[in-house]
Amino acid sequence: MKKKLFKAWLITGALIFLFTSCNKKENPLPLASTVADFTYTVSNNGYAPCAVTFTNKSILSAGYLWDFGNGKTSTETNPVITYDSAGIYNITLTCTPENDVYYNVLTKSLGVVLKSPEAPAVNVLYFADRAAGKLKFVVLDGNPPVVQEFPDGGFSQMYGIAVDTVNRKVYFTDYSGGAIYRTNIDGSGLTKIITTDLSLDGPYGIVVVGSKIYWAMQNAIWAANLDGSNPAIDIDFGGNIPKQPIDLKFDPAGQKLYFVNDRYTVTNGGGLWSVNLDGSGLTNIIPDLDAGALDLDIPNSKMYIAAFAVAGTAITADGIYMSNINGSGIQQIGNPGAKATWGIAHNHVSGKLYWGSRASASAADGKIIQGNLDGGSQSDFLTQINPYALTIVKIKL
Repeated sequence: MKKKLFKAWLITGALIFLFTSCNKKENPLPLASTVADFTYTVSNNGYAPCAVTFTNKSILSAGYLWDFGNGKTSTETNPVITYDSAGIYNITLTCTPENDVYYNVLTKSLGVVLKSPEAPAVNVLYFADRAAGKLKFVVLDGNPPVVQEFPDGGFSQMYGIAVDTVNRKVYFTDYSGGAIYRTNIDGSGLTKIITTDLSLDGPYGIVVVGSKIYWAMQNAIWAANLDGSNPAIDIDFGGNIPKQPIDLKFDPAGQKLYFVNDRYTVTNGGGLWSVNLDGSGLTNIIPDLDAGALDLDIPNSKMYIAAFAVAGTAITADGIYMSNINGSGIQQIGNPGAKATWGIAHNHVSGKLYWGSRASASAADGKIIQGNLDGGSQSDFLTQINPYALTIVKIKL
C-alpha cells in the first residue's frame, strides 16, 4: 500500500512539474514597461523671471529628452531651467525605453503657466480627469490647448467643480471618497474641508454662491461656509422626488439653483428642476428627464444638458441637448460617448460649448469635444483623457 502511494506521489509530482514547466514556457512574465512621468516646482511664486525645477518620476527609462517649450532642450535627469518671460510653456519629456513593448508610455506633456503682475484675467476650462485621478485646466486663449494639471491626485470620481473667483479658490467633490476639497486656483494648498455621510449618495455637483458653497447629495442640497464650517442640509426634499440631484448650477440673476435629477433611482423620478435658495419655488422644468450634466447660459436664456433617452419623452436618444431656460424648444445638438457624460460648459467669449465624451468608465480613451453653442463645427478639443466635471471661469492666474 505504501509503495502504491509512493508511486502515485511520484507520478503526481512529475505531472505538476511538467505542467508548471509548460506553463512557464507558454506564459512567460511580460517585460516591464517604460512610463514617462514628472512633476515640477516654480520659484518666485510662479512669476517670471523664475526657475523651474523638474523632478523626474519616470519608470525604467534608459535616457531622457526634455523640451521646455522655449527652444531649449536637455538630456539631464532632473533639470532646472530659468524662464525670463511670462507665458504658457508646454513641457514634454520623452523617455528611451528599456524594453520595446507596445504598452510603453514614452512621453508626457504638461503646461507650465508663468505669471506676470500685469497679466489680465483669462478664460480657463477646469476639468476632472478620472483616468489620471486629478483636476486639470486649459487656458482658452484661441491657441492649441496646453493642459496643466493639479499636483495632487488619487481622486477617482470628481463629479463637481466650482471656482470662487473672488477668493481665487477651486472646490471639487470626490464621490468615491465622500469628501469636498478646496485648493488654490493653480492646485496648490489642497485641503479637505468636508467629509460627507458615506451612507448617502454624493457629493455630486457643487456651486459657490457668495460666502457659501452648495452641493448635491441624496435627498437634499447641502450648504456650508467657504472654509467648510457649519455644513448642514439647506434644502431638504424629505425623501420625495427629486431624490438624487446630480449636476448643480446657479442663476445669479434669478437667485435660483438648477439641477438635474437621476431618474434611474426612482421610476418617473427624473427631471430638470429649479429651486430658490431658501427652498421655496421647487419647479420641475423638464419632467422625466434623465441627465448627468447641466450648464446655464443666462444671458441667452439657454440651457445645455447631457441627457439619456427615456421612452415617451422629448429625449429619444442619448445626446447633448439645448433648450430655452424654461425647458421649451429642446433639441439635440451633439453626441456623447459610450459612457455617461458628466460635464458640460460653455465659453461666452468664444461662443463655444465643451462636453465630455467617454468610451469606458475610467480609461484614458475619452475626450472633450468643442463646438459652437448651437452644436455646429464640432471637433476634438482634448483627447486621451476620461473627463468628468467641467467648468469655465474668467480669472487671473
